[in-house]
Amino acid sequence: VRAHSLLSGSSDKMTIPTSENGIEQIPAVMTPDNAFRGHHKALRKMSVVNCDTASEIIPNAPATTLDNECFSGKVMLLIRTPDVDDPKEPKPTGETPARISNYMKSYKRRFEFQFQIKLKKVPTGPLFLGCEVEEMIKISRWTKGLAGFLLAMIRRINPGFHYSWGIKRDEVDAEVLKDGDYENTHLSFPVEASMDRVIITKPGDTPPELGHELFESNESVRRRRKMGAGSIDWNLEDTYTLSLWSAYCDWIKWKSMNVPGCRPFSLGAVTGKQPIYLSVYELSNISPQEYKKKKPPHTRKDLRVYTRLEFANHEHTEGGIAPRFQGKYDPARYEESLSGETDSELGSESDGVDADSRKTAST
Repeated sequence: VRAHSLLSGSSDKMTIPTSENGIEQIPAVMTPDNAFRGHHKALRKMSVVNCDTASEIIPNAPATTLDNECFSGKVMLLIRTPDVDDPKEPKPTGETPARISNYMKSYKRRFEFQFQIKLKKVPTGPLFLGCEVEEMIKISRWTKGLAGFLLAMIRRINPGFHYSWGIKRDEVDAEVLKDGDYENTHLSFPVEASMDRVIITKPGDTPPELGHELFESNESVRRRRKMGAGSIDWNLEDTYTLSLWSAYCDWIKWKSMNVPGCRPFSLGAVTGKQPIYLSVYELSNISPQEYKKKKPPHTRKDLRVYTRLEFANHEHTEGGIAPRFQGKYDPARYEESLSGETDSELGSESDGVDADSRKTAST
């Protein structure tokens, strides 16, 4: 179980827990100065970190490798940049960032996350997509009551939906924290029902290429969302390509947007200055069939985390891993001029990486 609490480390290393019972210091992987060349500069405001390796995943760039004890594969983060909606904004010059910008113009979504994986272990418990924070959120009793009512309504519509308000760590016995016998503040949905696209590629066939539109039949989508857990045959032979998108969350602006009947509001109004974590995890102490009957809590000790990504924003969050946003982060280093570099030079590097990807994937 990875990265369930985040503690401050020295200037050379970040302290990242690798289990509920101990921590291990691993070096934070600093992002190269040229990582954002060819990208819209607004992307520098946000940071996405793979908690397993403390390394940053650059959005709108070629796919990044993910490899751990649960699966191997890659992830590609597609983010809507300001140039998509404002013709006065400078357009990205790199091949991949420019292609993703054009792709986003056809949709209202603010982001799309695409994963392509092969499992190393077959899950025996239900899989969930979770959104969580480390510390209990601070909201008024009236707001909490209203939110609780809305969350209960969501649960009635989506039987697999689960949430918890979490705990106040300073009010909980140290043994409880050590044993992981608690829930973080989070909400989660079954992976099978929450993903917008799931494409299963059999051995010998070519999986779809990430960074492009992914296709799944309407019948397959309806089946997944109706059945939830159990609708996908998880095995060690197939390749799974999954996609999640939303028009309601803008990571650059750190705002919730486009919610019907609701004005845009800062994510910080709910989470404070905390980073937000998206994770895929297995509830390992129960079968999917038993879970539907009992619906037990998602205590930390019972979770097997497959992947966990930290989302931070230089203007709105504090703490966490985000190597660029620690004390030694100097924004000026990431505002270097791109003068003297042609579009073709910026795009050629991306073209080379994409060409390598196309050896094992196709549209």
